[in-house]
Amino acid sequence: MFGYGLIAWMLTVAAALAADGGPVPRAIAENASASVVDVICRVGTSNRGSRSRGVLLAGGGELRRAEVILTTGHGVRYYNSSQPRQCWIVDASGQSHDIISVIRPQGMNSSFEDWAIILTADDFAHPEWRLPIVWSTMGESAPRSVALLGRDHLSTGCTLRQSERISDGGERVRVHDCGSRHGLSGAPLLTLEEGRLSVIGVNVGRVTGFDGQSIAVVFDEGLIGSTVEGTLQRAAEIAPD
Repeated sequence: MFGYGLIAWMLTVAAALAADGGPVPRAIAENASASVVDVICRVGTSNRGSRSRGVLLAGGGELRRAEVILTTGHGVRYYNSSQPRQCWIVDASGQSHDIISVIRPQGMNSSFEDWAIILTADDFAHPEWRLPIVWSTMGESAPRSVALLGRDHLSTGCTLRQSERISDGGERVRVHDCGSRHGLSGAPLLTLEEGRLSVIGVNVGRVTGFDGQSIAVVFDEGLIGSTVEGTLQRAAEIAPD
């Protein structure tokens, strides 16, 4: 545990030396790789399936008996609560974990609804692997320096910004220039906030014809915020086996 505590301290110090909202140093982003998980779903009883990404969330107090993961809604479209093994989580060490529940908007008729919150059956992450969220505010328009982190992908020196070319996204859709590819749906967009590496959004995917730009969903303290807090509370209340 001393080793994990030292790593967490070093990350905190390094992040504090960088400016909030400024470029995310590559070394800091690389050291957060354990925060990213695979979200795997099987289509029915077939051998076909999908693999996307998710990010472990911090919060809810010190007591934790489950993990709370933020991802895209389309990444868990095959989840069925009556057959929970249709979707499962694989952590950075390659271990699999069952899912208790998935919360996502009904219908997902537009990009700004493409988010989901997963609650796992066990707590498998060290506390320093869990990252906090930067909540967006209505009308926020300033560009933000970000990094896109996948299990096998890292883009730094990117910018997250509003775009008038996104007509269906309301306040929660942004575009970024980190690039995207198959399997990076749900990968976190990271920024520096209050001296700590934090999640400002998740990657949804590339937009054809948008000059290499990709869509991300950012999070406000309305519906998503209350859902996250409720799920974190539930993660602390789950009775141990």
